[in-house]
Amino acid sequence: MGMNRIVVIEDDPAILCGLADNLRAESYDVLTAADGADGYRLVREKQPDLVILDLMLPGLNGYEVCRQMRRHGLATPILMLTAQSLETDRIEGFEAGADDYVTKPFSIRELLGRVRAILRRSEGRSDLANQRELDEARRIQETLMPTTIPQVDGLVIAGTWRPARIVGGDHFDVLQLDDHTVAVCIADVCGKGMPAALIMANLQATVRAHASLAMRPRDLCGRVNAAMCESMPANGFVSFFYAVIDRRGEVLRYCNAGHNSPVFRAHGGALSRLDCGGGVLGVFRDWRYEDESIPLGPGDRLLMYTDGLTESRNTAGEEFGEERLTNLMNRFQPDRGAGLTEEVVREATRFTNGHFEDDLTVVAVSVE
Repeated sequence: MGMNRIVVIEDDPAILCGLADNLRAESYDVLTAADGADGYRLVREKQPDLVILDLMLPGLNGYEVCRQMRRHGLATPILMLTAQSLETDRIEGFEAGADDYVTKPFSIRELLGRVRAILRRSEGRSDLANQRELDEARRIQETLMPTTIPQVDGLVIAGTWRPARIVGGDHFDVLQLDDHTVAVCIADVCGKGMPAALIMANLQATVRAHASLAMRPRDLCGRVNAAMCESMPANGFVSFFYAVIDRRGEVLRYCNAGHNSPVFRAHGGALSRLDCGGGVLGVFRDWRYEDESIPLGPGDRLLMYTDGLTESRNTAGEEFGEERLTNLMNRFQPDRGAGLTEEVVREATRFTNGHFEDDLTVVAVSVE
């Protein structure tokens, strides 16, 4: 099992330091944060076995950290620290998702006893085992994302991936086919967790095995579809968009297999949707795909995204939607495409107040 990892979120430096020292003396791996937002980020990134959480925190308070963890499907046990012995505070803490409490000022022996008890209780819990599996799936998924994006003269390509929960089914890739040509793809697997991560790994390997200058997008989609039909679990499918961009020939040829239609903005300002192609991958083995070529020139822009962007909601339950996206494309004027992905993600984060129910992936290509 290895060393248990504990995240302590406490704004009093003396208590934080004392707790961390005592827990480390008991051979726990301890990470600390002094406010709710940092603590929550730490919990999401580091997947601890236990969170020790002060309820009274600056910014995002302890109750809200509890609620966000539970809302995002994190089953990690939470031990709350309450300054008051008020029953109402403890009840609110339990309702927000805490598992146990210690009232300040606390005896360190009592706290360590409660930590041991919580960790002992959580050993056989299937939801926590499942969470560890999801954590492993996320690590697999992260290794599949391109660490560096190949750049071709005259093109600027940028991609952003933000997983919403512990793992989801989004993916993008950029492959250099020669000095003037790149292939760009984006995909969304139906499903979550380990199955989605494994389907994604399979998809990436298949695309990379077949992508070449000689392989037309429609033929690549046909081959990848046949391979996915062999290995797809029941009711599974993948939406997929694949484009080959030839800077010297000044042409973009693409095939859209049931994915959200990317937005293409020509230098003159006209917007079009790239929707030529066929059905999603992994359902019908003999599905026929079409592809389409569009001329490319300086100032042209292409934005690819997954539905985690357009279906993200604000607190009123309203979707970000396609219209906001096209308005954003129309407003966006700078020379470099790298800024476009950042702008889109920034706008969506502002709209949803940072609450994403699904993965968010955005890839932009700019012709200079």
